[in-house]
Amino acid sequence: MDLFVNDLSLHGQFGDYQAFRRSLDDVLACRTCAANYQRTLRVPRSIIERQVTPQADFRQAVQANRDRNFVMLIMEWLNKRGPFVEDDLLRNPNEYLALSDDTLVTDEAIGEAATRHFQGLSAGLISFAPSTYQHTPISVHWHHDDGSVESCALPNCCEPEQLQCLLESYRQPPESWNDFIAQLPGRFPHLTFLPGLEDYLKGTTFSPYLVERSFVLLDVLNRLKTCFDAEGQRTAAGEELIDNFFRRDKALFSDSSDSEKNDPVFRNAMTFKDPDGHELICFWHGKVKRPIQFRIHFSYPIQSHTPLYVAYIGEKLTKK
Repeated sequence: MDLFVNDLSLHGQFGDYQAFRRSLDDVLACRTCAANYQRTLRVPRSIIERQVTPQADFRQAVQANRDRNFVMLIMEWLNKRGPFVEDDLLRNPNEYLALSDDTLVTDEAIGEAATRHFQGLSAGLISFAPSTYQHTPISVHWHHDDGSVESCALPNCCEPEQLQCLLESYRQPPESWNDFIAQLPGRFPHLTFLPGLEDYLKGTTFSPYLVERSFVLLDVLNRLKTCFDAEGQRTAAGEELIDNFFRRDKALFSDSSDSEKNDPVFRNAMTFKDPDGHELICFWHGKVKRPIQFRIHFSYPIQSHTPLYVAYIGEKLTKK
């Protein structure tokens, strides 16, 4: 899916710089979300000139911020990094694309997104809020020379949670173990996956069911990594996850047995290196019991200030 910042959603509507900053933070969070799904968020170069308050345009509002690092981040994005809508255009400037209220959008980001939709490509919008573009979908009408009209409905997101749900719906399920491994960082951005995971899956028949169950287990770990307060203490939501998935009888997550830990072959197999070369012993694991005994081993304990490493995904190594 191609994503575009909807510059028309800036129309001088913010009462002060703080309100604009909050909305801009949501757009930046959407940019990060898109990157987690290996998508890029294209931005129009002209957005820097859009009016954001009755008195200030985008550039003035950003530069009025006291956070110099934030100012540098935004200005580098909009002046250098992009990617920019204008650098990869598919639209024809001679076409007539308009919204339902007859607003001409041929040369806007909305028009480019609509053009891609009409050419069979998936496209969506990211809008500032509050604005007159806070609804989804946004309808765009292509008026042809012969008087006929084609219409499309573009998905429109104002918050990263909306965008995540949208991108999840467009994600293709893995068709191989290599696809599965490749998707993990995007699906579970709070986990750190050690290299070489695909090697453990060689010789294991690909199974959509094992993929589905693995996603469930990894989602629990991904959520757990976010359940800490400012002091690094686990939140109530985190304790609930621990109760439901780690402490119950026949829990989906558990430590290895004493006999496994005392087995030098198994201990060696569960000893890994983090990216800095430090030793990791990953006895804790998530379990899938059918169609085969399948395990996901990870670093433990799970803490706020250290990465949660996923070190092994594959068949159970100790089988009775």
